[in-house]
Parts: sequence; structure tokens; C-alpha cells
Amino acid sequence: MKTIQPYCIVAVLAFWLMGCAVVSEQAQQEALPQMPFPKLVDNAEQNIGQTVIMGGYIVDVENRRDRTIITAVQAPLGVGQEPKSKDRSQGRLILIYPSFLDPQVYTEGRKITVAGKLLGSSQTEKEGKPFPYLRVEVSEIHLWPVQAPRYVDPYYWDPWWWGPYPYSYLHPFGWRHPYYWR
Repeated sequence: MKTIQPYCIVAVLAFWLMGCAVVSEQAQQEALPQMPFPKLVDNAEQNIGQTVIMGGYIVDVENRRDRTIITAVQAPLGVGQEPKSKDRSQGRLILIYPSFLDPQVYTEGRKITVAGKLLGSSQTEKEGKPFPYLRVEVSEIHLWPVQAPRYVDPYYWDPWWWGPYPYSYLHPFGWRHPYYWR
């Protein structure tokens, strides 16, 4: 008799992963499947007008009268559509948002995930090498919260520095820590 437990685990895991997305369900259904950034840049002309979901780190925010232009460092998306490390970037994103975004909130280095229509790509030359840009008209934008740096107390005293037996007569074999001086 087969058990139902593995199927239940797979179903719960699938629902959990679907619930982690920050972009609406409609945008996810309309979006192109995730593909490597260079391939998307190369095929941008065939996919103009298609919905894409991209992520990255903000470099610059420029407000104009009727829109905001965000320049971002592209980063591949990870779990929950959160951008991974910017060290994995393969280009830049030019994001065109149809209304005002406050540059004091959308500051340099913040992570964003966007969904929108692909407008095309362009490449510029930097130091003799092609540098790809992808232009997207943004319909949805998610600004990820700033993660506080982890605080480590410099005056923390580890009670187990000398091992679990501070006195050798408490250990049955007379064990001492290698750094114990006598």
C-alpha cells in the first residue's frame, strides 16, 4: 500500500513556493519564462511588448515630469523573486516607471524586483567590450526592505572557551583542553 505522505509534502512545498512571489499572479502568468540575461538581451527584438520579471540593485533614480527612470544593476532572481548578489550581474536595466518615485526611498544599493513590458535592448562600449542594457516599462515594482547589519558584541565572553570540563577531576579520563596551562 502506497502512502500519501510524499505527495502531501510536494503539494505543500509547491504552495509555499508559489506564495513567496512578490509580483502579482497575473504578471507571473503573462511573463516570459526565466532565461539568462544575455539570451534575453540577444532576443529582445523578438520579445518586445512581452512581460518580463527582472531584479537588481538601484544605481540611479531620475524623476521627470511624467515618469521616473531607474538605472539598476541586473541580478538573477532567487527564492521569492529576490535578487541574488550583484556580483552575478551581466548588465544593466533601464526601468521606466509611469509616475513619481521618491529618490530618498529608492536609494542607491536597494534591491528591487519589477514586472513590466520589454521595450528593447541596447549595448554600449565600455573599455572596448559590449555592455548590455535592457529597457523595461515597469507596471509593478517591489522594493525590498533594508537588512540591518548583524551586530557582534566585541566583549562577548564564551563560557565554553576552555571546553565543557573546566577542572580535570570532573572528567573521567583527566582530559584537559590543549590550551590549558599547568
